[in-house]
Amino acid sequence: MVFGANPLRGAIIRLLALNSEGMTSGAIQRELNTTYQTVLRHLQELESAGTVTADAGEQRQGQRVIYVLDTDALQSALFGYGEYLFGK
Repeated sequence: MVFGANPLRGAIIRLLALNSEGMTSGAIQRELNTTYQTVLRHLQELESAGTVTADAGEQRQGQRVIYVLDTDALQSALFGYGEYLFGK
């Protein structure tokens, strides 16, 4: 990964980009062969940043939550970061 970015977070973004219909946290955990708690923590960070959306809203307990990558938000964040790096 570039600039010290977390490789697992990058892998989650890539996996969601390859599965545009979205995935559950459990499916992501199984695909990436890591702990559920770690995946959930990264998904929460990505959702907080607006890069990932979840279909459950505030009522998450006992539900199957599907996480989807917001490609427009990701592209905007990457563009903004590039602008920052190049001093624009």
